[in-house]
Amino acid sequence: MDLYVTLVAAIAFGVLGLVGNASQEVVTSGILAILALVTISLLRLRSQGEKINQSLAEIKARPSADRFFSEVDDRDEIREMISSSREVWLHGWTLGLHLVSYADEIRRAVTKGLHIKILVIEPHSTAMSIAASEAENRSADELSSNLEANLRRLAAPITGTVAGRLEIKTLSYVPHNTVIASDPSTKQGKIVMRIATFHADHWQRPTFTVTRQNDPGWYDFFKTQFERKWESGHLYVSLP
Repeated sequence: MDLYVTLVAAIAFGVLGLVGNASQEVVTSGILAILALVTISLLRLRSQGEKINQSLAEIKARPSADRFFSEVDDRDEIREMISSSREVWLHGWTLGLHLVSYADEIRRAVTKGLHIKILVIEPHSTAMSIAASEAENRSADELSSNLEANLRRLAAPITGTVAGRLEIKTLSYVPHNTVIASDPSTKQGKIVMRIATFHADHWQRPTFTVTRQNDPGWYDFFKTQFERKWESGHLYVSLP
């Protein structure tokens, strides 16, 4: 905009100078003013150019992992995924916090049509002993007992009509991550991944999200990984 104003002013003073309707002092003052405007405009363009170059450099550079990972999963987001999705996957060692925190939401959503697949470590298995050795201050018996209690409570018979389905399978090996997925076979599919850790607090697990729309390659990879694990699992209980 400054350059347009400067151009108009330059033309105006040039015309006045040619027709002799302005004194030399006025024309000189006008030229100085125009030069000042040009200088300001050039400085602004230089500043904008530097900002653009900096932005381009940041885009080309490897992004910080801090912008990709978070330490926790969003509990409100998970609750929304359970209540509003047609299919949900939950997968991890024992999913202790998830099975306790969302048990009511899961059972209520199943009655309304949700198909949920839960995949955990087989209680009292060798895999559970390995998981306990990697967990922080938890024994295999404690992990197994808590998991069995959570699964019994989750899979208790539901009175009335059940439009959905609850399936629970167990694994004989320790998974490397936690998976929380919503409507994984649709275009709106989302998968939240939490990487397993060694002797670390639950809230210090690198967490990231992939979606079918934004990350189709990696989304299909993690989706296929879960499906293979699910096929290798042993049926624990199915409801109804």
